[in-house]
Amino acid sequence: KGSSATARPTLAHALARHYRYVPDVGRRSEYHFFASDEATGRQSLVATIPVERPAYVHSFGMTERYLVLVEFSLVVNPLKFLFSGKPFIRNYEWEPDRGVRFHVIEKEGGRLVGTARSPAFFAFHHANAFEEGDDVVVDIVAYPDPTIIDQLLLDRLRSAEPITATGKLTRFRIGTEESVAGERLSEVPFELPRFDYRRFAGRPYRYVYGAGNEAPGNFIDNLVKIDLDRRTVSSWHEESCYPGEPVFVAAPESANEDEGVILSVGLDTRKAASFLLILNASSFTELARADAPHHIPFGFHGNYLAD
Repeated sequence: KGSSATARPTLAHALARHYRYVPDVGRRSEYHFFASDEATGRQSLVATIPVERPAYVHSFGMTERYLVLVEFSLVVNPLKFLFSGKPFIRNYEWEPDRGVRFHVIEKEGGRLVGTARSPAFFAFHHANAFEEGDDVVVDIVAYPDPTIIDQLLLDRLRSAEPITATGKLTRFRIGTEESVAGERLSEVPFELPRFDYRRFAGRPYRYVYGAGNEAPGNFIDNLVKIDLDRRTVSSWHEESCYPGEPVFVAAPESANEDEGVILSVGLDTRKAASFLLILNASSFTELARADAPHHIPFGFHGNYLAD
């Protein structure tokens, strides 16, 4: 049971299981993880972690053996949450002195293996996580604080005020030490991370794709590819165009990690209409586009399915 769930369930292809994080906010608050069998839909409780003041959590990390819950410093008083009458997000308070806790949980058995801590930061999205020796490596789009939430409110966007809060892809390595520090993987503004999920979810990977902004303070206006081995960046940008989340589609029987295409639904403000952009994922150059006769509202997450 729970009062809400993350918008991003995580699929472990090797186990054919979906994992979901569900917080139960009340007099006795808890974090729950559930697993659902992909074939039968049967659901089972994996782990429960008691908590006094639940944190805002939009997504979580997963390696081949572990689930990683990152507990940010944006927290809620459970009774206030239940009885304030305020909109959901307005009940949360930023308490940076709490820092951030990284909970590492076994997928098989649900045992809490350990908890590491870092200075305060905020995030919506995990990119990927994997094991390297005895360490758990977590890649996440980190902000210094949750200012981005207010800057994405509809009234704020309509005001044309610049969006000053930008996320940066950051790596945290959880080992034997209780404290961890983030390593910046790139300095480019970055959000909505995607990669070759089917082959590399929970495993070491090289390429990650996202959306960012070419002009400081602008809404999302470019697509970005980061080579994590070489620490290089490729980007796509076109004047007056605003792309959506990039979705990687691997080429059939592809040998290379970035062999495939990037799909993104963008808005061309010159035509007041949307288009489906198709990029070569390797060279990050345009292959084609399909124009729509009207605009398509921006979405956050989605996939493309064969018909």
